[in-house]
Amino acid sequence: MIKNTLLNQKCKRVAKRRTQEHSSYVSATHIGILYNKDEFETNLVRSVLEENLKDDGKNISMLAFQQKETDVPYSFSKKNITISGDLDKDSANYFIKQSFDFLITLDTSGDIHFKYVLAMSKAVCKIGIYSKAYSDLLLMTLKPSKNPTESIEDLIKYLKMI
Repeated sequence: MIKNTLLNQKCKRVAKRRTQEHSSYVSATHIGILYNKDEFETNLVRSVLEENLKDDGKNISMLAFQQKETDVPYSFSKKNITISGDLDKDSANYFIKQSFDFLITLDTSGDIHFKYVLAMSKAVCKIGIYSKAYSDLLLMTLKPSKNPTESIEDLIKYLKMI
């Protein structure tokens, strides 16, 4: 409870300081993908999103969020974020410190731990599927589809228009 309140306050401060920077897809070189593994399967994210972006010559970094703690590299859980907001997993720390041209977020749960990592990311432009919880952090959102594959394909379609 206290941890959630503290993380929420940090997210709000970051959202207020956010500058309105923009990038174009054509000029983008490095794209991050932050996704909720409980909503979007890793194989789906890799086969539909990552491969499509790599075909366009983009460098991709991915980080998955899971409710339950795991030893899988390039993933984190709520237990990996301390009450002070420190990340105790090296892959998550490395991910948020990268300067992405775009950060694609795939989550509709509104989990504060996911939001915290999203807020701390140094990405120039953050886009994703609409969730009221993330509306203050994302520059572009798309209406979620009932089918996760359709949501990802729509994101790709509109990202390439930027």
